[in-house]
Amino acid sequence: MPHHPLRVAQVPLQRPGATSYLTLLATALSTAGVEVTSADTAALWRLGRARDVDLVHLHWLEFIAPSAPGGAGGLARTVIRHGRLVALLAWLRIRGVKLVWTVHNLRPHEPVRPRLESVLSRAVSRICHTLVAHSEYAAARIRAQWGDSANVTVIPHGNYVDLFSAPAGTRAELRRSLGIPDDAYAFLAFGQVRPYKRLTDLVSGFRRLDAPDVRLIIAGKPVVTEEADHLRRAAADDTRVVLDLREVPDDEVSGLHLCADAAVLAYRDVFSSGALLLALSFGLPVVAPDVGTAAELAGEGAGELFPEGAAGLTAALEAMRDSDHAARAAAASAVARRYGWDRVGTETAELYRELTASGPVQASVGDGR
Repeated sequence: MPHHPLRVAQVPLQRPGATSYLTLLATALSTAGVEVTSADTAALWRLGRARDVDLVHLHWLEFIAPSAPGGAGGLARTVIRHGRLVALLAWLRIRGVKLVWTVHNLRPHEPVRPRLESVLSRAVSRICHTLVAHSEYAAARIRAQWGDSANVTVIPHGNYVDLFSAPAGTRAELRRSLGIPDDAYAFLAFGQVRPYKRLTDLVSGFRRLDAPDVRLIIAGKPVVTEEADHLRRAAADDTRVVLDLREVPDDEVSGLHLCADAAVLAYRDVFSSGALLLALSFGLPVVAPDVGTAAELAGEGAGELFPEGAAGLTAALEAMRDSDHAARAAAASAVARRYGWDRVGTETAELYRELTASGPVQASVGDGR
């Protein structure tokens, strides 16, 4: 166990913004007595050489060692990037640095080189001492993917309660700015517009609702241009669908959620829980798939869960609209408050201390722990 304060490097570098996951985690860890540095791979080589770090915590491999598109040149760049990361982690482990990887997703949402990305993930899963999952469901998926020997610790995703600035207007004023009547029941799908979120399927399922007093707000920045085009075509002749396809600044997030009565996650399943915790933090019950992390977290009145298929999604939207809104909102807020960042910081710091208390690593890299 190090006698100095525990020193941890988080990778990749934190993006600007007080509500980014890495910033929130770093702040919570600092409160728990951990010194946190944000690092890229170049900084890790320096930290490892100087023995200035006790533990490295990885997030999102696709940002740490991104795959390069293109022909032979892109393939070569991808192999070099992936190989360098594996070599760096192996060297850090041999140097006695503990390695943790929070698995936010089993594979990139928009894979560039799926086979190589799969090989990289498997290699990193074996080199790291511990993998972190945000739910029991995610932990089970990780073990199914990389073997029962995978050492997985469940630490929940933190909530977003009171982290965003207050809305810039009243609910009625904000609704008017979006063309939403005061008495309409509004569903919100918030976040980046990406194919895996199945937003065009959501529009199709929503349009099957035979009700003039419902609205669907889809707000977020398109990551894939073609997906945004598909979405515009799907919603073109239904005035009940409100598209706000742009990067929503932090100071508008609370206003959008104030406009809504419920959130929708139309994914095939929810592996991690950031979008889910965001909705619950604003007291929005969620319509979500009946498998995955959403079912695990939002089952106690905070969610209306649907089976695979368009009919199931439509029925869940209808059931949510017809339910007791006050009771649903109270259940959503109650679930969110279980997952404060103080809890996340404490549990993560405890994991770090357990790992560093075990002393230098004697086993060889790839021993399956």
